[in-house]
Amino acid sequence: MRTRGPDPRAAIAGILLALISAAPAFAAASSSPSNTVRTVPIQPPGQSAPQTEDAPGLADMADLPEVSKDISALPQPVQRMREAILEAARSGDISAMQVPINQNELPPAMGQEDETDLVGYLRGLSGDEEGREILAIIIELLEAGYAHVEPGSDREAYVWPYFAALPFDRLSPQQEVDLYQIITPADRADMAAHAGQYTFFRLGIGPDGTWYFLLAGD
Repeated sequence: MRTRGPDPRAAIAGILLALISAAPAFAAASSSPSNTVRTVPIQPPGQSAPQTEDAPGLADMADLPEVSKDISALPQPVQRMREAILEAARSGDISAMQVPINQNELPPAMGQEDETDLVGYLRGLSGDEEGREILAIIIELLEAGYAHVEPGSDREAYVWPYFAALPFDRLSPQQEVDLYQIITPADRADMAAHAGQYTFFRLGIGPDGTWYFLLAGD
């Protein structure tokens, strides 16, 4: 039986997202006028200060995170958790997400506060009553390639999609194509104005296979 207390996974998620998006807050996805399956109707708790694509953060780092689409290069525990999440998402049944959630000692951070029903929480994030939109988003994230963040530290993680760890002005043309498989040009323009990089959903898994987070926001 699990005992409740301070959640180190949530703390790690907060640190990683600060490193990834150059902002400590994480709450909800950016909205855009063009709502498709790629946009979740979540309202952020506050507005961040407007920035440009030259905003400080990862763009100023000498070394950007390593990015890859080679799943075989991932540690075996990470591969297993990724596959467990994908299997649940592909089932089309939101309740199947309970399986990978339960594989964690502590639940992954999803922006919830005292919420204990994470499956219900995920369903609430989705634009449809069955939760299938959020399942589609999770699949898209995990098929987009990953960034290896903070290797060798206690904050090490593999983060999907990889371009969550890259500022927009450092994306190659090929990477921009990958980006547009998840967000629209209108979404990108909105994110560029507020954060200078991708701020839609990101999913992080630790090197030991622990599902750290599924979060969105700038």
